[in-house]
Amino acid sequence: MGYSSLRHMKGKYILLLVLIILLGSFLRFYKLVDESFWQDEGATGLAVRKYTPMQMLDDIKVHGQILPGYYGYDDDLPLYYILVRGWTNIFGLSDFSLRAFSAFLGSLALLCIFYLAKYLFDEKVALAATFLSSINMTLILYSQEARQYSYLFFLSMLSVIFLLKSLKEDKIRHIAGFLIVSIFIIFTHFPWVMFITFEGAYVLYVMYQDHSRKKKLHLGVIAAFFIIGLLYLTIIGNALNSTTDTVTLYGRPNFRQFAEFGLRLSTWIYPSESMRQKIYDTSFNFSLLEWALLVSVLLTALLIGVMFLVGIKNSFYKKESAIFMLFMIFVPLLFALALSFIHPKFNVFHIKQMIYFIPIYLIFASVAIIKSKRRVWLMAIVIVLSILPLYAYYTNVQNQQFREAAEFLPKGQPIFVNAPGAQVALRYYYGEKDNVVAVRNLAELKDYLKNIDSFWMFLTFTKYSDPENTIKTYLSQHYQLIEKKEFFDIELLRYKTR
Repeated sequence: MGYSSLRHMKGKYILLLVLIILLGSFLRFYKLVDESFWQDEGATGLAVRKYTPMQMLDDIKVHGQILPGYYGYDDDLPLYYILVRGWTNIFGLSDFSLRAFSAFLGSLALLCIFYLAKYLFDEKVALAATFLSSINMTLILYSQEARQYSYLFFLSMLSVIFLLKSLKEDKIRHIAGFLIVSIFIIFTHFPWVMFITFEGAYVLYVMYQDHSRKKKLHLGVIAAFFIIGLLYLTIIGNALNSTTDTVTLYGRPNFRQFAEFGLRLSTWIYPSESMRQKIYDTSFNFSLLEWALLVSVLLTALLIGVMFLVGIKNSFYKKESAIFMLFMIFVPLLFALALSFIHPKFNVFHIKQMIYFIPIYLIFASVAIIKSKRRVWLMAIVIVLSILPLYAYYTNVQNQQFREAAEFLPKGQPIFVNAPGAQVALRYYYGEKDNVVAVRNLAELKDYLKNIDSFWMFLTFTKYSDPENTIKTYLSQHYQLIEKKEFFDIELLRYKTR
């Protein structure tokens, strides 16, 4: 946020903003490394440790992968990994430093949310939206993950600020800022083309309106989008030829995914292992605390959802702001749904691919809250309802415990991993040892087991990698189980020949 904006704010608003940013930053750094990296975070850590920036560029150019031979996706882009590599050159390579990159940018994004909401409406709406964003479960989650989503979220907020100011003021520095941020986005993650498409659609709308009013065209913005289009041409072939198949993994968008997407806009449930099992078993024999958690999540989603709908109506006192925000929600949403239903391989209907929805959703809700006579009570209810979900998030284990499993496994003994993608997190913690082998199916495992008397089987993601449980069934029939150790969503089984 610029100095001029701060200068015109009342002292009490500045103090509130500082307190909100401090709260949001605390929540993003709190217990940052209590949990192990999960699979995709392991890919980040292993790539940053293993390759120089030039090697990363070569791997992606030749293989389409940041970790060729280790990982199943072939649609990687390099910029996030290169920036994190630079970050770790300064702060060291560790779980904390890798996640701190996301936490730092997630905290900075709160300032961008305040600036954007203030630019679109006023200081009160901006403070409310920033506060709701500071305690938003999804934004906290991706700010504590060593992946590109918090970084892209920060860039998205910067991008729309630069775009709006470019359209309003037509200054070179704003257009240049918009173009530079867009370049960072383009070479980081393919699904963010949905975000760029929203910006392009909104610019077309603005230019149509200006043409109707006989205003001059925004030639600088047009030039920026022309350059963006040319840059996308350099990488679009990789996206179109990608063999990554998320439809097989997630299926097409369905009611469950719609419900999860809706909940994650405002909150989420992070259950304990026992509560999670009860949910899977559809056995709702919850304890009082578990019921309280579930009710808190549902009421939070309901309250903010209703405020969002009311806020859409109330926000039209600033018509252009309301229209901009509706573009930002519905263009990417329709793009994601169309692509996910039509494309044979891609399902991009996930909140992490459209995380920039969240502040817009919360700004609409904040408009309704601020305009309500009961705004103090509404904010108080949101705070109370957020306590248990936040407590559950910081208390209950959610990630596969690769770190703990790697510390337990002995060195030198054969270890077979049933999910090839899972090997990256194991190798990040265990080391890149020859005794760790990833197998895609039972046939591959049988080939490796010839002339081996004793070995470890590392089982995880079995509902995706081996839903029929063929590997474990075969091993139980032909080998003797001599040791077993369980971590969250990981089974370590030691076998020997009978």
